[in-house]
Amino acid sequence: MKNEPLFIAFSTQKGGVGKSTFTVLVASYLHYLKGLNVAVMDCDYPQCSVYEMRKREVRQLETNLHYQSKAIALFDSLGKQTYPIVCAKPEEGIIKAREFLANEPTDYNVVFFDLPGTINNDGVIATFMAMNYVFVPMAPSRMSMESTLSFIIPANELIAEHSDLNLKAIHLFWNRVDGRIKKEWLEHYEEVIRQFGLPLLKTAIPQSVRYDKEQSIEGSDAVFLSTIFPADKTLLKGSNLDLLVDDILEVLHLTPKL
Repeated sequence: MKNEPLFIAFSTQKGGVGKSTFTVLVASYLHYLKGLNVAVMDCDYPQCSVYEMRKREVRQLETNLHYQSKAIALFDSLGKQTYPIVCAKPEEGIIKAREFLANEPTDYNVVFFDLPGTINNDGVIATFMAMNYVFVPMAPSRMSMESTLSFIIPANELIAEHSDLNLKAIHLFWNRVDGRIKKEWLEHYEEVIRQFGLPLLKTAIPQSVRYDKEQSIEGSDAVFLSTIFPADKTLLKGSNLDLLVDDILEVLHLTPKL
């Protein structure tokens, strides 16, 4: 009998804060570096940016011998291929995920859901509440804070009131923290978060262009953001992605296989 995978989402009401980026980065990290089996439900319909990213990367592999050989070596060492990405309407995300899992021989540990940036209808809200855990990237600015808290506080109150919900916890984490931001500002924001009883992960992600670094079309550049490769070790240093993944694994009570 298969194990029941965890349903996880990176979700936020503030656009451009990194939900799709972290869906890809953490899924790839867990699948390729931690030995876990993951799948992605791309419910950011109709653009399905994660699904389209995979298609784009596969096309690039067809003409780039460097990435071809790198992929072959990676999959041979792991004994498995890329993780699956399924495009679905947000209100159908759970049904499509269940159908996918029922027809798969693989025993999955985690299914990531990339949800729309705006949760503005009952179907999307139902999918959001069907997650086991939600992680919310948040920029240290007043606009991002207000948008995030107006979205998260009611959901967190529902969790506190209804112990029978699938959604067990919502965890915030800092993203795009500029080194010039004053420490007292972060401390002020964190005090506000504590007052609302919202959990905040220990790791903060710095502002860095590496988080947008995909594989090149013709070159052999190191890759950070990819559905086919894990973040390159040379780019991991100082990114705090490895620390974020450790925080998330601790929340999920998951043990890496590698």
